Amino acid sequence: MMTMTEPQIWTMMGAFTALMFGVLTVVSTLFVRILRSEVGGLRNEMVAEFRGVHAKIDGEINGLRRETTSEIGGLRNEMHAAIGGLRGELTAEIAGLRNEIQAEFGAVRTEMQNGFSAERAATQAEFRAVRAEMQAGFARIDGLDRDVQALVKHTFGLDRE
Repeated sequence: MMTMTEPQIWTMMGAFTALMFGVLTVVSTLFVRILRSEVGGLRNEMVAEFRGVHAKIDGEINGLRRETTSEIGGLRNEMHAAIGGLRGELTAEIAGLRNEIQAEFGAVRTEMQNGFSAERAATQAEFRAVRAEMQAGFARIDGLDRDVQALVKHTFGLDRE
């Protein structure tokens, strides 16, 4: 058996330690590379899965959108038909009421014209009588005015000039 000296032992220990650090470095580098590739693969799988779910949800939402749009369109058509029917009924009712009101106003107008004609004739007769009385009074006042003027002229001697 061979004996080794102390410097040889220390050299062997240094070489062994360097070898171990080299192996540790290579193994850790390979481990990190493998880990990165696995994480990258997992990331790609997750992205693909999310895209698939996203596409499926988009399809469902678009289907619901089409169904909702068609339902709303149907309801809109029903509402337009119902409103059109109500509009026709209201128009007919309003036209009927308009005719009734016009007939009533016509009847009231005729009654008022007949009543006012009689009152107008009576009022005109009264005014004629008052006018005749006032004209007679004015004629007397005109006669008195002439008499007063003649007296003033005679009294103050204005008629002698």
